[in-house]
Amino acid sequence: MKAYYLLFLSLLCITSLIAQESGNKRIILIESLGQKANSTTGSERLVWLDSLSNVTKFKKEFNYDSILQVTIAHAIKIDSIDIAAYHTSDRINYHNNWLNKPEIGLAIFEKFHETYKYRISPERAATLFIDGGDSYDFSGQKEEAIKKYDSAIAKASLVKNERLKAIAMTYKGYVLSDLGFFAEASINYQEAAKVFKVLKDTTRIIGLKNSLSILYSQNNFFEEAAGERAEGMALADKAGRYDQLVSFYFNAATDLKKQGKHADQIESLKKGYETSIRTERIQIYEPIFLSGLAVAYAQIDSLKTAKNYLSKLENTSPDYTTGQNEKNYKQALKNIAYAEEDYTNALRFGIQHLELEKEGQSYEEIQDAEEFMATVYESMGAPEKAYGHYKRYATLRDSVSSIQKVKALTYYQTLYETEKRDARIAEQQKDIALLDAKNELQKQWILFGGLGLLSIFGLVILARSRNNARRRSQRQEKFTQELITAQEEERIRVARELHDGVGQKLMLLTRRTKETGDTSMEDLASSTLNELRDVSRGLHPAVLERLGFTKAVEKLINEVDASTTIFFTNEIDNIDDQITSQAALHLYRIVQEVLNNMVKHSEAKAASIQIEKATKEIHAKMSDNGKGFTLDFKKDYGGSLGMKTLQERAKILKSRIEIESKPQGGTSISLIIPI
Repeated sequence: MKAYYLLFLSLLCITSLIAQESGNKRIILIESLGQKANSTTGSERLVWLDSLSNVTKFKKEFNYDSILQVTIAHAIKIDSIDIAAYHTSDRINYHNNWLNKPEIGLAIFEKFHETYKYRISPERAATLFIDGGDSYDFSGQKEEAIKKYDSAIAKASLVKNERLKAIAMTYKGYVLSDLGFFAEASINYQEAAKVFKVLKDTTRIIGLKNSLSILYSQNNFFEEAAGERAEGMALADKAGRYDQLVSFYFNAATDLKKQGKHADQIESLKKGYETSIRTERIQIYEPIFLSGLAVAYAQIDSLKTAKNYLSKLENTSPDYTTGQNEKNYKQALKNIAYAEEDYTNALRFGIQHLELEKEGQSYEEIQDAEEFMATVYESMGAPEKAYGHYKRYATLRDSVSSIQKVKALTYYQTLYETEKRDARIAEQQKDIALLDAKNELQKQWILFGGLGLLSIFGLVILARSRNNARRRSQRQEKFTQELITAQEEERIRVARELHDGVGQKLMLLTRRTKETGDTSMEDLASSTLNELRDVSRGLHPAVLERLGFTKAVEKLINEVDASTTIFFTNEIDNIDDQITSQAALHLYRIVQEVLNNMVKHSEAKAASIQIEKATKEIHAKMSDNGKGFTLDFKKDYGGSLGMKTLQERAKILKSRIEIESKPQGGTSISLIIPI
């Protein structure tokens, strides 16, 4: 415990100094959250630690990894294993993708999973397996990565989380593609694409287009690869997804190199490098592009330019030539040495590069490295050794590019294109069927004529009247539900504005009034800040996102219990993994509205809240022993805005709501929510 406090004291000292110099809002917020976490205990401390972790997410300059370690340790201490798993996934991701140290990410995954694998919910386990799979993949353990992605798919399927399942299938496809199993990779990509299209997940759709373009180019389907890439780049550019644009440019350069278009290859690398500067992960991308440009210029005998890029690679950061970047660095060294006809060093660096590529298990890179070794030995006048490497190159090329595998990929690509074409044909056939139906109806009108026409006309009018009434009711219901959704979105926006804008200014004002010694001004500023926080929490329950529905509702009940004379009891099952975040918000609002009505109207002495998890349903019951009301009053009450909102939220949840009450007999409100 002492170490945790020392960590935060150190963090606060640093952030305090920076805040004095720059006045940066993020720094002030970090300092405030650190103080809160440092001065609280139990679940409340976890709330502040959780917020601090999210505010500093992936920011190395704010000691993000240290903050995560403290958050995870405290979550474990108070038995919040799922929250610990959530932040452990983030920590693995941070080491994999931001620090470029997957070996550390792998160690974190193995230790946490082995210790807590029987206590993690399936949804959290799925996320953990995905990030753990990335660690195995980036560390060169491809087959083990596939096993972890399969485990993630199984866990996500268990809780019917299609999004997580699709993400795991996408990453599994990456590894299958690296290993040369193209048809299997294509199947995974296309199954994932169906889910992301339904979810309208633009980022994932862009990523899949990039993956498909790589898959096609690996089999020399350059036209198809260019088509997928162009669609993906247009989406990424429109959405401002610069990280994904960087990947598109690099992969386009790889394709152009294969086609012998070296000038276009270099231009694509330069565009990717320029785009990478606009991202937050320049330290990941820069060594890749610097080494790539050094290799490209060396291969067209522009040695001076190649050496300039190599010099920048060597002198920017030690990380640029070691660890995960070492193989790219060795590739640059061997190509420059070969261009200089320094075959001894070209051979030395070539051997080192080949060994590093073998550790990564990516067939295409190993194939290129073997071919380079054959070329060097041939230039040195050692045809027997050149033949050995060329034979391995040819064997690898033939094994992964066999007719059977290419045919399989062609089949699945054709199937993919056929599905898109069939969808368009189906839409056209629907239009034709609609026109045929209209023509048939017209014939019937002419056939019957006269009285028959009047009868049908009357029936049509009646049917249309009923349909219009039903549509009006549906539109009204949809409008009300959209209004509730818009209201929640606006509440979130206003709460965020209050917290990030006015709240930060009031916090600064509070600190400055303390320095003046004016106690009345200090009290006024502090009370105003507390009132603002109460308003902000009322607008949007941020605790719902941080701790989940179950703990958020318990906290809400405890707060109401502490501020009223009503004695509350509650029996609440943990249903966090049973409902979506949107459903959780609506159920939270229903409980909140019922509690407000109890406090304002019921005159009750005691009340109870019960939320139980059944096989395929969630049962929620809120009751009090207050004055109740008559059936007539219930009718009037049912017409109030508050009750209408309750009823509409219940419809959004696809649940039944029942109200029972009688004078002096209390009130009970029940919900049955299908899972």
